Amino acid sequence: MPVRLLASLLLGIPSVEPPAPQAPVAQASPAVRPPESDPQRIQRLRLLVEAAEKALEEEDDEALARLGEEADTLTADWSPDLLRQPEVQALLQRMKDAQEPEAGDEPAEPEPGLKAQDEVVSITGDELRAELERVRAAEQGASYDYPIDLNDKVLTWVNLFTTSRKGFMENALGRASMYLPMVRQVFAEEGVPSDLAYLALIESGYRNDANSRAKAVGMWQFIRSTGRIYGLNGTAWVEERRDPIKATRAAARYLKRLYQISGDWYLAASSYNAGPLTLERAIQNVGSRNFWDLHRSRWLRTETKNYVPELCAAILIGHNPERYGLHVLPLTPYAYETVTVSSMTSLTVLARCAGTDAATLRALNPELLRGSTPPGTYALRVPPGQAVDCLRQLARMPAGQRLDFKNYTVRKGDTLAKVAKKFKLSPEDLLAANDMEARTFKVGKRLLVPPPPSQTLDDRDLASRTSGTKALGDRPLKPLPSLPAELDRQTPPAGTPVAEPPPARDPAATAAPAPLAVSSEPAASPIQVSAKPAPVPKVKAPAKEAAPAPSAKVIHAKAGDTLAKLARENEVSLGDLVRLNPEAAKVLHPGDRIQLPEGPSTPAPRPPKAPATHVVQKGDTLSSIARKHALDMADLRTWNHLKGDRIVLGQKLRLTP
Repeated sequence: MPVRLLASLLLGIPSVEPPAPQAPVAQASPAVRPPESDPQRIQRLRLLVEAAEKALEEEDDEALARLGEEADTLTADWSPDLLRQPEVQALLQRMKDAQEPEAGDEPAEPEPGLKAQDEVVSITGDELRAELERVRAAEQGASYDYPIDLNDKVLTWVNLFTTSRKGFMENALGRASMYLPMVRQVFAEEGVPSDLAYLALIESGYRNDANSRAKAVGMWQFIRSTGRIYGLNGTAWVEERRDPIKATRAAARYLKRLYQISGDWYLAASSYNAGPLTLERAIQNVGSRNFWDLHRSRWLRTETKNYVPELCAAILIGHNPERYGLHVLPLTPYAYETVTVSSMTSLTVLARCAGTDAATLRALNPELLRGSTPPGTYALRVPPGQAVDCLRQLARMPAGQRLDFKNYTVRKGDTLAKVAKKFKLSPEDLLAANDMEARTFKVGKRLLVPPPPSQTLDDRDLASRTSGTKALGDRPLKPLPSLPAELDRQTPPAGTPVAEPPPARDPAATAAPAPLAVSSEPAASPIQVSAKPAPVPKVKAPAKEAAPAPSAKVIHAKAGDTLAKLARENEVSLGDLVRLNPEAAKVLHPGDRIQLPEGPSTPAPRPPKAPATHVVQKGDTLSSIARKHALDMADLRTWNHLKGDRIVLGQKLRLTP
């Protein structure tokens, strides 16, 4: 959204500054510019649209964003009659098309979020009644602080999320488990309903690296102009829209401001998706501020119409996924300590200082765009318990060793593994240092080669075992730390009462839970609404994992190994392997210790002859196919030359190299 317009609309800054007080001495009156006529305004808008279309052809993103901001600023004070003119509507649509590419373009994000672009036919009859009974059974005793209308639209999305989109929901809820404690803490501090944490699941599937066709970035999918209004800046080194802490704080304030504008949480969520100006224009055309009236009109895009039902369904399922038949593998909560890095330093060097690897630092600091911290001072997040050691090693390190990268040009016959071995690195460290993927490793590519680690992961594990200290993977995580004070000076100090959230849409609903009722019309009240956000759960340090029995079999992962591959090679169940090695389920590095299950009940017998292909059936996803055949999704993509996870009905997939 435009910076000047949103600063006025969302932050409450007056769009017209009051006149300055007159000085006591007489001064010459400044020339007053006569007001523009409607034809002159339309002509200015036409020039901006034509310039934006030219910038789109030249792929000048900065100019395109600037022209979009100028167009929105120009039309901000236009009368509704002027905005309704066909000529103006056509120009605004052309500007919108220039800002957002057509839906037929290939999406930039590797794994799209849940936001649906297509019309969805609501379930009816017996299916609708069965889905209602299932929701009622699953939600007994549950409490929500976001209003939920149990109508046919919401129940349809509950059905879709637990059938055809079940695989994506399981993966997204698994990633959400890492960030939900932090998100709920931030939302409680900002006075936003904690159930809105599932909005990130709809937006991006809780992926910090998600990118949309409209150039929205990060877990909360901010476009650049809106992100700047809420303090999310970007440089060639850092993109703060990918920072989970800062972006969550910005999303909470944006949602709170949208609620103050609209007075309704459904309208606030719709504004988050479509933009406040788009929603206000739809409200003016429909003549109603009820979301379901807007849903039945033609003034909202299909994606925006689906947005609120998707969000309500995600909240219902997210509270009790196991009651809906979903199997979610929880991840370790997002926890860290902060180290102040005084000058630009490569992540590989910092990883050695922090006793970890570059991949872990990139996961804790997804806002970093390159293989190093930016020039100047930077607050780097490191694993819990590693800050002091990292600071000590940095203090002793000469400045010349902080960026001791070498240059190397990929030659004919080189492979990623070969080049990494030549410089005593792992392929993952080499890719991380160059912010690249394995598929972009080509002849002629110029690489920055970081220095090799002082100890390999195998050596570090061996040293920790012989010295009696715990290895990194065996250390229990400390409780989730409080948010860094430098992120927000307005964050209430410890002991300050948390502000109550804005009231629910129906104040009477707070007195007692209303009975659930099915209807294609908006429900009279939510299932159950609490007056205050749900308390932020305290994250307890996980108990120390029991050491494997002396007779337990332990292997070490090699380069290229995945848990699915190890399960096939050792004829064990992939589920048992994930349960015994939860850290390896997140990321697996060469040298990691993998414990294999014991006993006759755990091994999964290898079928006499594995099928070579799989024909995509109705309801299949790439994730469900991988689980069915005990394969890794990355292998399926490679063997079938897939860029993302999209598959079509009837497509034949290879199940072998």
